[in-house]
Amino acid sequence: MNSCRYKGMLASLGGAVLMYFICLHGGLSVQCSAGIKDIKFSDEIFLASKIHDLDPALITAVIHAESNFKHRAISFAGAKGLMQINPPTQRYLRVKNVYDPFENISAGTKYLKELIDAFDGDVILALAAYNAGPGTVRKYNGIPPYQETRKYVKKVMAFFHQYKQSFISATLAS
Repeated sequence: MNSCRYKGMLASLGGAVLMYFICLHGGLSVQCSAGIKDIKFSDEIFLASKIHDLDPALITAVIHAESNFKHRAISFAGAKGLMQINPPTQRYLRVKNVYDPFENISAGTKYLKELIDAFDGDVILALAAYNAGPGTVRKYNGIPPYQETRKYVKKVMAFFHQYKQSFISATLAS
């Protein structure tokens, strides 16, 4: 069994144990994911957020907008899984099993983080690039004039603010 596949399976099967381990050994409280515990795939989201240093609320928002938490989702354009990774991006990220929740979330999170870095921390442009491609965002020097992309960015940002608030509220309540 190849090690990437093993790691993905291990994370899927033992996400809670891994999350607990990371929280304890990272100096965080065990309650570090209290805000997302009731969200589908929260263990995988939290682990990917720690590995790739990205806000779990943003990852959750992208998943919500892309697939509505359906890990076997397929778009009309052939993008697959929770974060709707298209075949070229799947090859670029070396995703073996696009339907494995942890592998998909980790790869999508890694790609989103790369886009955020490529656009100098501009989350809006990174989201536009996630949807329309980084070349298109560069071509238009901003969000492309595509209705789909403009709606997508607004949708993800609305989800992001909702999840961010609920994560903060849950953390304060714990």
